[in-house]
Amino acid sequence: MFLSIGEVLIDMISEFDSLENANVFRKFFGGSPGNIAVNLARQNIESYILSTIGRDQFGLFIKNYLKKNGVNTSFLFEKEDVNTDIVFVNKSKKTPEFKAYQSSSINLEIPDIDLSTFKIIHISSWAISETTQFEKILQLVKKAKSKNIIIGFDPNYRTVLWHNKYSIIEVLKIFGPYIDIIKPSLDDAENIFGNANIDNFKKLGIKNIIFTLGEKGAIVYNKNYNISLPSYKTNVIDVTGAGDAVWSGIYIGLINNLNIVESVKLGLAFAAEKLKYTGAIAPLDNWKNIKNKYVR
Repeated sequence: MFLSIGEVLIDMISEFDSLENANVFRKFFGGSPGNIAVNLARQNIESYILSTIGRDQFGLFIKNYLKKNGVNTSFLFEKEDVNTDIVFVNKSKKTPEFKAYQSSSINLEIPDIDLSTFKIIHISSWAISETTQFEKILQLVKKAKSKNIIIGFDPNYRTVLWHNKYSIIEVLKIFGPYIDIIKPSLDDAENIFGNANIDNFKKLGIKNIIFTLGEKGAIVYNKNYNISLPSYKTNVIDVTGAGDAVWSGIYIGLINNLNIVESVKLGLAFAAEKLKYTGAIAPLDNWKNIKNKYVR
């Protein structure tokens, strides 16, 4: 089974090139951990989300969307005293602008979970962007590692979204020994370290680094590999959710016993398919068909 921890939210996506000039938005289900959970559930993998929503109309939309797409919502908590997160974003072929209104994502419930049946746990940086949440999730991760569960961490850090007394670099140093897979993008690296250099991540004790390079593909680095993989993109309509598609392919590959390089290739293939659609969730084919279409 798969557990995704972090934000679920409403993406309000504009067709305009800038948020400043936008006046029409379309509503989409969003939030990286939720997107990944949906992608895996659609591939018939038992998928859970651990998150919080407001007891409001947007929260109800999210809950119904997750259930409709086969995600187990046993760990999706509704609260009266928070609002469901909303992110305004412009549709873009490059890194989009965004404006986030956070409430529920920094008020996560972290219950005591029986982890014995989970194979992979995914965690977003939003989930640990608040101090108490970080400390609780760290304890959960330590418990998971004692059961040999694979831990993936998405360092999608942005200063404006950080509410933790520990800096992101301090958090990475604490988290590093427990992380099996980290997937920084060029933007993530720039926002964390001030430069887009993979060497900064090599010092953190993380087993596998998947450094995504946009249209140039990705680098896979661990003690056995230092490999550059090309992008498979053909038609770019919207980049929203492309990174989540990469994560989804990686996890689906690992769950189906592909090695890390084969899994990253599958992730890049998933991203190539997602880029053809607006919004973070795309109608993706069975993973075996996607693999056969792109991966050689």
